Amino acid sequence: MTLERALWDALRVAFVLGLALGAMPLLRRAAAATRRLVLALALGGALVMPLASAVAPAWRVPSGAPFAAPRGEAALEPLVAAGPILSPAPPAVETAARSPSPPSLHRGQGPATVLAVAWALGALLVVARLAAGLFTSRLMVRRATGAPSWAGAVARAEEMTGIRADVRTTDELDAPAVTGILSPVVLVPRASSTWTDARRVAVLLHELAHVRQQDCLTQILAQLACAAHWFDPLAWLAARRLRLERELSADDAVLAAGALASTYAADLLTIGAARPVPEAALGMAEPSQLAARIVAIVATGRARRPLSRPRAALVGAGAVVIVGVVACATPEAPPAETAGRPPRPAVVEGRGPAALPAASATLEPRLQQIADEELDRTVAEWQPAAGVIVVLDPATGEILAQAGRAGGAPADVAAGRAYLTGSTLKAITLAAALEEGAVAPADRFDCGAGARAYGQRTLHDAGAFGSLTLPEMLAVSTNVGFASVFDRLGGDRLGSWLRRFHFGVAPAVTGATAGQVPDRVEDRSYDGALAAIGEAMTASPLQLAAAYAALANDGVYLAPTLSRRSGRAPGEPILRPETARAVVAMLEEAINSERTTGKLARVAGARVAGKTGTAEWPLPDGAHGTYASFVGIVPVGHPRFVILVGVESPRGGESGGKVAAPVFARVAARALGG
Repeated sequence: MTLERALWDALRVAFVLGLALGAMPLLRRAAAATRRLVLALALGGALVMPLASAVAPAWRVPSGAPFAAPRGEAALEPLVAAGPILSPAPPAVETAARSPSPPSLHRGQGPATVLAVAWALGALLVVARLAAGLFTSRLMVRRATGAPSWAGAVARAEEMTGIRADVRTTDELDAPAVTGILSPVVLVPRASSTWTDARRVAVLLHELAHVRQQDCLTQILAQLACAAHWFDPLAWLAARRLRLERELSADDAVLAAGALASTYAADLLTIGAARPVPEAALGMAEPSQLAARIVAIVATGRARRPLSRPRAALVGAGAVVIVGVVACATPEAPPAETAGRPPRPAVVEGRGPAALPAASATLEPRLQQIADEELDRTVAEWQPAAGVIVVLDPATGEILAQAGRAGGAPADVAAGRAYLTGSTLKAITLAAALEEGAVAPADRFDCGAGARAYGQRTLHDAGAFGSLTLPEMLAVSTNVGFASVFDRLGGDRLGSWLRRFHFGVAPAVTGATAGQVPDRVEDRSYDGALAAIGEAMTASPLQLAAAYAALANDGVYLAPTLSRRSGRAPGEPILRPETARAVVAMLEEAINSERTTGKLARVAGARVAGKTGTAEWPLPDGAHGTYASFVGIVPVGHPRFVILVGVESPRGGESGGKVAAPVFARVAARALGG
């Protein structure tokens, strides 16, 4: 969990708990059972809020909170609007090949780690106290003995409530208590042998009210919520108020059964506890609550009716709605204009899965549903600025599925947006070098000591990879190694091949962007190396998927289309079949490597070839913008699908191998399963 997400979850929990505590004065005329239920549901909501916010669809809301820093929301604006950006800063690489310095705070290092450790220690202490209470209560029950003198009172209480009462006597308590969830036990002190049957019945009615309301379970859940949010005083206030309201609710049950208020109040004062009760048990007469309870018991005109099932269902439904809405609320990064950055180019909205044109005859409903479901799951998990899944048929160029989201709404991200391609372009650079004879499949390259200097600028890898084969270079996604490939290929030939793969040319799809390809790059230059590794060129996800489809189709390029093609598809041979097959084989070998950045893209029972991409660049505020992607071919040998997954500014700035590769694996497995 990132620091930003943890802070927002804490804010969500504080809002829900504050809402529940704020409702207490408004519910002062309601029965205690109602207030008890509201507090119990709020604490339960606090306990599940982190999970709910992770799986719930994001509902973007404006935020001015200091910790809601925009994670590269406008990162791609200058790249799309103005073409290639050749930055003197070292480009990012894949998870296994990132620049080792300077460290990025948004990776969860530094303060985030300290806060995580502090939270874990606090939570552990609270859970340990609860565990000790559970253990102590269990031992107390085991050591307790039967209570034959209570037989008459037990029979009377069971008849009145319809609840079985297991009563045992103990020397370890001064006042009655109940403990246990599945098999609750009422523990009474030895001194109770002198009590009247009327007092015993009142005690049992009180404790059995706790059993009926599942208050022992509620107590445990409340303590777990306090453990998860021990730093939030509202959690402790809510738990303390819940303890009082549940006792008042049980008192009301006793009075509703016909007990005299004065007699019952006197009984409570007589049996008041001196010794504390274990955390997992519910004591009947805690001294800190007696004064407030006595006042409530003797008060006239107070609502004491039990909570009816319809009313309880209504309160529960309201709580679910509130928790759900709060869990969905997600901070929206401030507009680019307010941050002093150029505005993002217009995006063609309304062309996502909910509003595709009527001519989208190629879309297969089953595959489109898979893409929509998996993209929604990805958006909920990573809360990105935008996301896209494209599924192509490499043999026809037909778009079988196209799902896009921007700001949580459907959008034509596949054709209408352009991103830095990142390391996914390395497969295209390799194909061009193989086709030109600049490299051979058996070549090895010295990837150096993790860095390569170009005058005053340096290209970085995460470590010293030494001598690597071409598949190994793809697996670890070395920048230095592919800079050496570029040295052999040259800038003019690289630019020519990028255009031959139709980069810089908009696909014949409505609203498609052409992206940007450098006009020319110098040989053996830093700018040329950036172009070869995908850090100086933008392309739409659809363009990139079509380029990989050409590799899967034995080197024949087919323009992506949303219209069914009759007869043989009009293909454009751009690579020799043996070159295309060699690149696909290397991409498959790279995926199966032990050191690969794309190991999470593997699909059981299917051969996969593909490449991760993580385009990252510095922003003016010192943060980094990230585009995490994976594009793959499945199954190798008889390709049925080319699948691209792209996620813009995922939470935490994570890599394509961590964010996009597992999504590809799920989509591919489900697509092949049909």
